[in-house]
Amino acid sequence: MLTLALSKGRLLDPLVALADARGLRLGLAVTGAGRALVVEAEDLRVLLLKDADVPVYVEQGVAEVGVVGLDHLLEREADVLRLLRFPFAHCRLCLIARDGVDILKDGRRLLLASKYPRLAAELAHKRGRNATVVPLAGSVELAARLGLADGVVDLVETGCTLRENGLHPVEDWLKVAPYLIANRAAFFVRGDEIRALRRTLGGRP
Repeated sequence: MLTLALSKGRLLDPLVALADARGLRLGLAVTGAGRALVVEAEDLRVLLLKDADVPVYVEQGVAEVGVVGLDHLLEREADVLRLLRFPFAHCRLCLIARDGVDILKDGRRLLLASKYPRLAAELAHKRGRNATVVPLAGSVELAARLGLADGVVDLVETGCTLRENGLHPVEDWLKVAPYLIANRAAFFVRGDEIRALRRTLGGRP
């Protein structure tokens, strides 16, 4: 039985719906699994984790496979295999600022806030932005709205939350999609099972 690490966040419902459509029963309802953290399905043991922890469990071999967004893979610099890019839950990692404020106008050093401090600093550098990044665990929009930082670096899907908080995306820095990932050693030992899971989730016979 393979162990599959999944995020309890926004990726869970579309992943469960996709798995159901492909005949893979994960033992989860589309609305989640309540308070359960480990769910035994027919052929899989499913771990429900925080987004950022999924690549850690897979990299360390506690789970052979997992599903996680590219944002957390790059922030963690996880040494795992990317096997499949999913067609759902695509979004953008953006530089975000308050409405009416041009944070790039004078080229000064920016103070940014993000749940992805390492990745945000790297992407800022690649774009020639001189920036210091303050790490935050959540509600990063408030950092820009209340003046904790000049701007924030965060995921944008529909933009509704930004508009409600008087914010706007300044630049798109990274296209983000969820991936099926695998532990390198597990893929060597249990490659047939992992490839079969990839074929099922990818819709290939």
